Amino acid sequence: MRQLAATVRRTFALDWSQLTPGLALRLVPALVIVLGVGLLAGDPRAAAVAVGGAFTVGFGTFQQFTSHREAPMLSAWVGIGVATFLGTLAGNSTAGMVLTAMLFAFWCGLLPALGMGAFWIGQQCAIFLLVAGAYAGGIDQALARAALVMAGGLVQLVSYTIVVALERDPMPGLVPHRILADAATALSGLRFHVRLRSPYFAFALRCAAALGVAVTAERLLAIPNGYWVAMTTLLLMRPDFQDLLPRSLGRIGGTIAGVGLATLATHVLGLGHETLAALVVVCAFLGFTTLRLNYGVFALFLTGYVVFLLVLAGLAAAQVATARIESTPLGAAIALAAQLDFYFRRRARDQVT
Repeated sequence: MRQLAATVRRTFALDWSQLTPGLALRLVPALVIVLGVGLLAGDPRAAAVAVGGAFTVGFGTFQQFTSHREAPMLSAWVGIGVATFLGTLAGNSTAGMVLTAMLFAFWCGLLPALGMGAFWIGQQCAIFLLVAGAYAGGIDQALARAALVMAGGLVQLVSYTIVVALERDPMPGLVPHRILADAATALSGLRFHVRLRSPYFAFALRCAAALGVAVTAERLLAIPNGYWVAMTTLLLMRPDFQDLLPRSLGRIGGTIAGVGLATLATHVLGLGHETLAALVVVCAFLGFTTLRLNYGVFALFLTGYVVFLLVLAGLAAAQVATARIESTPLGAAIALAAQLDFYFRRRARDQVT
């Protein structure tokens, strides 16, 4: 009972000191630019793809990886572009998608050895792989999609640097080759953990197995936008078992609330491109602002952002909402099963020794 009460407290805890509206305001201009250019060009679908890159790279400002402030943003920018290209090609085959997702998940699971900032970068790469795999295509489509994602991310990098400079808090000179060289040096340290006794190796295997099951399940069930199953599984996998249940409850509750509010908003405000773009920006701003406030609140705004973005790209609002609600509990259940299996195996081993 005491443990249940602690879980409930962690699920609903709100740390108001962690609100970051100022940082969010630094990141929003890039989204406005990308969406504005896309809508003016008459291609909302391309705008939706590109703004995904800008949105994700923006979250790199909350992370730490190597000594460079820009390293998470730049590493994520390169990684999501490569992942989008590979995912578009791998998605043509269920077996190919499952294998590629498992390889990405294994690599992602090793990254906590370098810190949670590195783990975040790995998660974003795997997420873009999963999303791209749902819209499979050939080389031309893979290149075009990766170019859009990286173009959006580049706008965020440039926009954020300019905004920070205008605030008289200039970032150190952006030297991409030096930053990426430091990142490569850090990643080389993972070789030490590719061994059975490493806890990070065990976590990496767990991530790979869980994501393999999730991708297989969503493909067999043919859930529209079923990549949310695997994406939820991946985002809930944590090296620390203690955080899994609160995050799972928060994600499920936030997703349901976000879908409900997004559906209501589309009915009340309509589905015009300009309106949808504005709602995407508002939800993105609130997502940036509440990232560290509470995971459930963040999931609410993230869900709204995704729903509005996909509707902007041409998907039916009802279809997006239904798929999101169906996929999230399934993905959470797979993550919970993977973590519980590890937890009980470890307890049994500890009792024996």
